[in-house]
Order: sequence, then structure tokens, then C-alpha cells
Amino acid sequence: MTDTENWRTHWTTYEDADTDRGIVHDVCNGIRLITETGAHDPVETIALSIAGAEAAEALTQALEREWALCTPTQLTATASAVFSQLEGVLANLHALRATLDRMEARQETAFTDTTRDRLKHVAAAVDFARGFAPGVISALRSLPELVELPTDAHELLAAVASLLRPDAEFRAFHEPGAYREDDSGFGCGCEVLITHDGHIWSLHRGDSAWNMTRESDGKQQPDGSTIFSSWIDLEPTPTTTHPQHLAAEIRTALATAT
Repeated sequence: MTDTENWRTHWTTYEDADTDRGIVHDVCNGIRLITETGAHDPVETIALSIAGAEAAEALTQALEREWALCTPTQLTATASAVFSQLEGVLANLHALRATLDRMEARQETAFTDTTRDRLKHVAAAVDFARGFAPGVISALRSLPELVELPTDAHELLAAVASLLRPDAEFRAFHEPGAYREDDSGFGCGCEVLITHDGHIWSLHRGDSAWNMTRESDGKQQPDGSTIFSSWIDLEPTPTTTHPQHLAAEIRTALATAT
């Protein structure tokens, strides 16, 4: 299959080792409440248009962040989705013209010739831009993959400890290869001990997020558990995030910790 034929599929087939498209389903579920049965009235039609507009604006904001994407594969999947949106825009422009025709036929409006012509010209411009999609995706696919992201929490912890040395120590609590990623959200149970400003912080995975607790603040409970008064939730949640991203978040958090 050539790039010309399959450039549209990169976003539909992309799989992330950590989320297994779970976050995709979570984000799209609201839209799918309508698309599974089809929009039947103006309220649902307009809701879909607004959801698409908000998603496009949010994507722009997301792509402005330093760690928005880390590999050419991720970039290719995103670009494929953006170009597919462009195809959707083209189809929707034609659909708007058809909708305008139906509204005029029902005598809900009149004198639509100028509006229809302008929609036609805009559609032609979008169609021209869409023609560049195969070449862009082909160029992205040819970029070398120079980073290998961790495949699970254990690999990420080990990589972060290496980046933060000599102030960090990786503590493994299971034999190499004995851990398998699951959907519990609590990682592999290992941790990284980080020394900062005379205190020791523990970096670990818990409740589908990366957390840091200050060891000296731990209070033993009657049931044997420990409660920490100093607790930091770090921003990146996947266990497959870039180690340098997580390391940067740790440095920022420690710099402002009290």
C-alpha cells in the first residue's frame, strides 16, 4: 500500500503502549453519543460543529507545549488526523451548500447565489491544500526515530534515575523482567529516591499518575500504612512519557517545594 493510498490511516491505527487508545475513547465518547445514531436535529448538528471547533483550538494549544509530541511516529499520526480533518472540512463545505439549497427549497431563506459561490470558492481552496497531504505524510514517515521511549513504568523509572544522578537512586523491588504493565494505574512498585535540599523524595507510580512524597513527612498508621503530608502530583501521566519530560517536571516541582 502506498503513502498516497494510506496516509489517512495513520491516526486510526496508531496505538500507544500505555493508553491502548483508552484516552482516545474517553475524549471522543461525548461525540460518539451522537455519531453512533446520527444527528437528527439542529441542536445535535450544531453541537458536533462546536465540538470540532473546540477540539481544533485545543489541539493548537497542545502542540505549542514543549513535550506535545516526542517521536516522528506520533507526529505522523497527528498530521494524518489533521489532514483528515481537512478532508472533513471540505466535505462539510459541500454539505453546507446542499443544506442551503434545501433551506431555500423549503422557503426558509432566499437569494443564496452569492453565498453558494463563496462556499464553492472556499471548498476549492481547501481541496487544493488537501492535495499536499500524501507528500507531507510521506516526508514525516521518512524521518529517523532517534529516541526509544520506555514501554512501561519500570523502564521509565530507571531512565529518570539515570538522568537525575548523582542525586537519584533507582530502587527495584522485583526481578528484572518479572513486571508486566497492567491497567491498575500503580506501576511496578519500584521507586526512585531523589535527594534535594537535605530531604529525600520518593518518585513512584500511583493512581495512574506520577507522584513524589517526602520521606521525612511520613507518618506510620496503625494498619501499617504510611501517610505523607508532602505529596506532589506530576503533570505527565503516561508510563511511556519521555524520560527527559518527567525529569524536567521533577526538577520544577522540587524547585518550588516547601
